[in-house]
Amino acid sequence: MNVELMAVMGLVLALILAWSNGANDISKGIATLVGNGSANARAAVLWGTFCTALGGLVALLWGAALIKTFSSAFLNSDFTVDLRFIASTLVGAAGWVFIATRLGWPVSTTHALLGGVVGAVWAVAGFSGLQMDAVTRKALLPLLLSPLIAVVLCAGLLLLARYLARRVPGWTPGCCDEREWRQNPFTCENASESKVAASGKKRQQLSWRGETWIALHWFSSGLTSFARGLNDVPKIAAFLILITSFSPELSGQLGTGSSGPILLVTVVMTAGSLQGGFRVLHILAHRVVPMDASQGLTANVGTSMLVLLASPLGIPVSTTHVSTGSLLGIRWYDRIKPQQGDALKSILFAWLVTLPVAAGLAISAANIL
Repeated sequence: MNVELMAVMGLVLALILAWSNGANDISKGIATLVGNGSANARAAVLWGTFCTALGGLVALLWGAALIKTFSSAFLNSDFTVDLRFIASTLVGAAGWVFIATRLGWPVSTTHALLGGVVGAVWAVAGFSGLQMDAVTRKALLPLLLSPLIAVVLCAGLLLLARYLARRVPGWTPGCCDEREWRQNPFTCENASESKVAASGKKRQQLSWRGETWIALHWFSSGLTSFARGLNDVPKIAAFLILITSFSPELSGQLGTGSSGPILLVTVVMTAGSLQGGFRVLHILAHRVVPMDASQGLTANVGTSMLVLLASPLGIPVSTTHVSTGSLLGIRWYDRIKPQQGDALKSILFAWLVTLPVAAGLAISAANIL
């Protein structure tokens, strides 16, 4: 197959992966806002998309370590990177993330990329082409341990939040609408401060504590989305950088450095978030755990802390695994039992099959190519 044609195909696959990542992962930061009723889905998606794009732009400064990890750290020095390997890896990752998004399953792009790399290398050169120590230490262990750390961290943060919540007004029947209290627990405190507007209807007056509570929840949600953009954009951009090294035409259009690929991935990921971000959002927002404002705030803080710490170090943690682990931490702490319609089974199933399915797709693509 013509080299330029293979390079264009690789570019298209990378952009499909970026779009699918945006559609699948946008929910990870904003699910808590929608889950407790603090925002409708449209407003939450717009906010999460903006913060994700901001994280992608900051990756221009902080994304070098992750680009290096995904472009070369998993491969032996004698393994020859070619367009067949790149295209096969992207088929495995993009194919699975796209399928999972259509099914409404929150899956890990990082996990899928790792499966694609392993499958493509195995098909091209056997496992001798992999640095198994690097794969285990830099990918498998972080991917396996980060959800567990998120569960424990979120439970600990929730314990602290519950301690602080003793100063937060509790809900009592007749005080105010319970749904409003779940969005802002200071609603009951402010009920007596309502006044009649010009139309004659009562209007709630938020105290500074209530406004701060809501602002913190929005900020934590935005921080999680920012962390996701910072962590995910360089992973996909790494393959665009490899592709441009084989195509003078694409290199001339995107540039020889990382800036062009990072900006392109950010734009396409943003489009995917806006166009396809609602399907998975419903699952995480409503079918994992019922949340009040303190639980949503805790889950977002736990997720953003882990992802922001890992990104500059080049550790490819999965925002999907971490954010879902945070939500499971809430379940564990509150001893919430599985219920009918619970999405936990499908989420765990998707986690288990992501790596082997992505690897299988990559192997098939490599054999065809």
